[in-house]
Amino acid sequence: VRVWDLATGEPVGDPFTGHTGEVYTITAAELDGRPAVISGSEDCTVRAWDLAARPLVRDPFTGHTGPVRAVTATGLDGRPVVVSGGDDRSLRVWDVATGDPVGQPFTGHTAPVRAITAAELDGRAVVVSGADDGSVRVWDLATGTVAGGPFTGHDGPVLAVAAAGLDGRPVVVSG
Repeated sequence: VRVWDLATGEPVGDPFTGHTGEVYTITAAELDGRPAVISGSEDCTVRAWDLAARPLVRDPFTGHTGPVRAVTATGLDGRPVVVSGGDDRSLRVWDVATGDPVGQPFTGHTAPVRAITAAELDGRAVVVSGADDGSVRVWDLATGTVAGGPFTGHDGPVLAVAAAGLDGRPVVVSG
């Protein structure tokens, strides 16, 4: 995992190392008031690094039984969490402070999860996922229960999802 200066194209510091397989997904976030980078890999782990100071925020998050294809960072009950999904068709929520899983894995997709984004629906935190099964699902972040979907209509896998607002209502865009 490398960091680049956007203006000069030069590397910023040494690469982040630790994954033992290809890195499939990266997101930037603020964790405990510090800039962070979160990555998911073919090695079935999620890692979070302090972007400025460079060390791992904590030991890798482990529990997926297949490559991790999607990550996002958000908050739950005032604490930072990371949400990951991958080839094991599940989503997992991780407490950044402790490294522990939060609740049970979210299950329902019938194929690998390829995309995740965080959003708010009716005042509660939700996570939206897209998968190779062509569906988009909405999950209540606190309970892991389905909060919407599955939304179907794609002719193939859903490789990207984004949350937005349209005319005062939350929407998700998928492709």
